[in-house]
Amino acid sequence: MSVEKNDFYGKDVAEAIKKACDSLRVPQEKLEIEVIETGSTGIFGLIRKKARIRVAVKPETEEEDVFDVETLIGRGVKVQEREEADVVEEPPAQPVLQAEAIGDDEEDEDDLSLDEEQEGDASSESLKIVEEEVRRLIDLMGFPSTLDVQANGLAVTCTIRGEHEESLTGQDGKVLDSLQYILRKIVSRKASERLRVTINVGDFREKRLEELKAKAVELAALVKADGKTQVLPGLNPSERRVIHMIFQEDKEIRSRSVGDGMFKKILIYKPGKGNRSNNRKRSHQKGRSGKTGNKPDRES
Repeated sequence: MSVEKNDFYGKDVAEAIKKACDSLRVPQEKLEIEVIETGSTGIFGLIRKKARIRVAVKPETEEEDVFDVETLIGRGVKVQEREEADVVEEPPAQPVLQAEAIGDDEEDEDDLSLDEEQEGDASSESLKIVEEEVRRLIDLMGFPSTLDVQANGLAVTCTIRGEHEESLTGQDGKVLDSLQYILRKIVSRKASERLRVTINVGDFREKRLEELKAKAVELAALVKADGKTQVLPGLNPSERRVIHMIFQEDKEIRSRSVGDGMFKKILIYKPGKGNRSNNRKRSHQKGRSGKTGNKPDRES
């Protein structure tokens, strides 16, 4: 018997799921959810792409699905792992997102690795270019502010202060990250050296990193306690690198970036658990088929 499926949209997956629950009048655990699009935002939060999910209400006699880590990584969404169930497996949908390696090796071309050491110092001409371009950008936005430019080798930090700090930062620092992205593109074409330029507004970046690290540790504790994969959404490359470094020496936790564009999610999960669940699911289904008396092969 076919199950009726419906599409729901939202600014993110969580909002789309809430709309589905409200519309169908059932809790989330009673829904089969397929993530079609996770949603994304463009520069300055413009050209927003809505999240899209496809859901169906589970039949009363059907138990809950088993999800493996590979499916979680492909979809880039927080999903609770379930107990083993007697269900008929549908052909998996093609993953919408391309998963990245844990270390974010393929970042934006202008985001130089923090571990990449380059000899030399920024010339006074290049520093002048950086300062002039930052001032031009914030003046065009209508937010005149004070600016301090400091260089350490080829790393250049621009700190903006003034009454417009909140507007220049934006929600979760998205405006600030977009300004930094634009500035790096401009400077890379005008400066003679390959500079690593960072823009900060007040002490926003320091405070945000501390908050993100605390949140990541909190989510990791939840993963260790109940085994359910957790998600940190919408981080820029340098923030993702810091989070990955936190779990580098932790044998019980893995982290992985998923998504497209500059802002990507981080999955925090237990290593190996999803693969074991997937093996149990396949073996159980083969045993139910009744087409052969042989025991199903176990993957090594």
